[in-house]
Amino acid sequence: MIVKMVRGTYYDNRATVGIYVDGELQVSVYPLNECPEDAFLERDLGFTYDIPTLMRAAYEAGKNGEDFVFEEEEEVKEDD
Repeated sequence: MIVKMVRGTYYDNRATVGIYVDGELQVSVYPLNECPEDAFLERDLGFTYDIPTLMRAAYEAGKNGEDFVFEEEEEVKEDD
């Protein structure tokens, strides 16, 4: 299992984070300052419900002897 955390910027250079498992985006977090009404579990914070499933997948991978690889990188924006 390979977990990669990608740090970037968005919304006036505020921090964002995307977490990928085996190349597939699982969780993304970004500022909700433009739409604070979306900052609740039923809307843009619903990824919280995915955390137990991701934890189970990591546990099962470890139980099956898979390596757990964690990578961290900064998102690189191309110049316009």
